[in-house]
Amino acid sequence: MSSLENALIGEYLVTDFVGAGGMGEVYKARHTHYGRVIAIKVLSEGVTDPNNIRRFYDEAGIQASLRHPGVAEYLGFYEYRSRPCILMEFVDGITISDLLSQRGPLPPSEAYRFACAIAEVVAHFHKNGVLHRDIKSGNVKINSAGAIKVLDFGIARFQHTQKLTSVGMVIGTPGILAPEQVKGREVTPATDVWQLGILMYEMLTGKLPFGADNPSALYAQILNADYTRISKVQATTPSSFERVIDRCLQKDPAKRFASGSELLMALQGTLKSKSDPVPKPVPRKIPLLRLGVILGSVVFIALAIGVIHGYHPAAGGSPIGACFEGDPGTDSPNAEKMVRLDTFEGSAQVFCKDQLVGVTPLTMQAKIGDKIHVLLRREGFRDTEKSFDVTERSVYTFVMDRK
Repeated sequence: MSSLENALIGEYLVTDFVGAGGMGEVYKARHTHYGRVIAIKVLSEGVTDPNNIRRFYDEAGIQASLRHPGVAEYLGFYEYRSRPCILMEFVDGITISDLLSQRGPLPPSEAYRFACAIAEVVAHFHKNGVLHRDIKSGNVKINSAGAIKVLDFGIARFQHTQKLTSVGMVIGTPGILAPEQVKGREVTPATDVWQLGILMYEMLTGKLPFGADNPSALYAQILNADYTRISKVQATTPSSFERVIDRCLQKDPAKRFASGSELLMALQGTLKSKSDPVPKPVPRKIPLLRLGVILGSVVFIALAIGVIHGYHPAAGGSPIGACFEGDPGTDSPNAEKMVRLDTFEGSAQVFCKDQLVGVTPLTMQAKIGDKIHVLLRREGFRDTEKSFDVTERSVYTFVMDRK
């Protein structure tokens, strides 16, 4: 049991240990009267360096200054036995890092949707003078409603405040550092843009663009912006999307998008690009996974990738096959078709046999007569199980009841 479990912090009773980082520990807590569940970040015991303590207080101030649906809501500050605590909204769901571990690379349409949502949040940071400096897949969550939340302001700072890091000192996650961070130089909003470029690359390919066995080799790659272009790894990525990512990963900050707002406009502009129209559906044969039980013969499905149309086809690592009751279309003479699952009032997570397979709208390949069973989950709504037979219809939209 963690040291703070069952502790009473203000009016909140700590119930669970969530995780720990460099300077803080995160706990789940429940209000003793109203039952509201929140997250509490506590400065780690034994942290005595004045700069680290000041950074923790700055983190609270930064989070308090931000008001955006893509940021966990700041609820207050408290000291528990001389240890400072940040009280904030508890964000359920999974990180993009976990999603990639489960499913592998995301379809370009899904990666694009997440990229736009994250860029919008980062644009809000920059508008309020905040530099996050650690935008990575492990710091971005997809909650139960399918919405993006950018987390962890542990090394964030206001752009024009005094630096706490000495010149020449490298701070941050090695694989996502921008060249100016590696050199220990001043960071700007363009630094966050670089990290967003890395995150988009990772969503599309399942791996970071820069990676080596030792820091020296890694930093040499970063300083030279030496990476394999996405089109050589994920050929279905629209070239306009790739060009946006390539500009994010320019080693000279002046050649990148200057802010999250500029990046967001560029991403939105890819939908209007006349030189790069939405590609026609390209068949791509990918095996369905056998999850939990033997689903029978591996079935190959043709995927259609379309950024504008919002397709969410099954990616290489996706457990979409678990949604079918029995072997999907194995013995059926019927033609294959694209079936889209959707929900009223926003997106919902889609689970099949306890595996998260995506969020609505979710598109999968099926045949008329196939039986599909899914569990829909969204924050503030009751879990909803749906079973249906595939018919001539292409879209199946479900209503979820509020709690």
